[in-house]
Amino acid sequence: MTIEEAVHQLEARLAQENCATPRLDAEVIIAFVLGLEKFRLITEAKRALTEREIGLIGKAGSRRALGEPVAYITGRKEFYSLEFIVDRRVLVPRPETELLVDLTLYHAPGNADVLDLCTGSGAVAVAIKHNRKDCRVTATDLSRDALDVARINAESLVGPDEIDFRQGDLYEAVTDMNFDIIVSNPPYIDPEEKSELPRELSFEPEMALYCADRGRSVINRIIEGGRKYLRPDGIIMIEIGASMEVDIIARSRKRGFGATVARDNSGRPRVALLKIRGEQCP
Repeated sequence: MTIEEAVHQLEARLAQENCATPRLDAEVIIAFVLGLEKFRLITEAKRALTEREIGLIGKAGSRRALGEPVAYITGRKEFYSLEFIVDRRVLVPRPETELLVDLTLYHAPGNADVLDLCTGSGAVAVAIKHNRKDCRVTATDLSRDALDVARINAESLVGPDEIDFRQGDLYEAVTDMNFDIIVSNPPYIDPEEKSELPRELSFEPEMALYCADRGRSVINRIIEGGRKYLRPDGIIMIEIGASMEVDIIARSRKRGFGATVARDNSGRPRVALLKIRGEQCP
């Protein structure tokens, strides 16, 4: 079997299993197994594979056919043009979350103190620090396992001790601090929707995806506790579900925040911006 034949065979198998991107997944998996850059699947398309390589491709392909995310198979995921280590201890970073980083880089004043709640793999915190070295970044998570992954990513991408990682439930880990910017990509999926979601999500940590009160409980706690940890001109930015815009704006205003919602590239409400003085963020 050649590389070209292996790609076609795996693509067909994944298509039968209703994978959304069978060709791309096949190419990424085979390039990973063979230790090649993806373009070399074309330049070396006629190369014959060894029995060992065929077996490894088959095993990795079976994992994908069962729904396991490609990022867990390869152990890598690109986010904000950086390559992060990921495994089943952390959520797979999504491109939609890059908007949260964009907004932070835009709004953060010089030498800002930034807090990333529910940091997971550290993708948001690391991307901020990588692009704004003047910012002092603190990142918290309830999961010790997630923080282990985040520290590995931070050391590799921005250097050791460049981000202050703390274990705790939201603000519990930073009771002695105040911040210019508080950001979070928290769990916000309603557990009642679990059976309707793509099977890939069943491989990711539930505590990073689902929470009570129709997916709103963690976001509500971030809003309700935020004033104590935010400086007077500070901003809270939270990734939200597409159906939450009206509820979150109303709750934010009750807590004395001016609130607006930024949309992602598909036009969906994605990031809520809360400003403590009652002013709306641009």
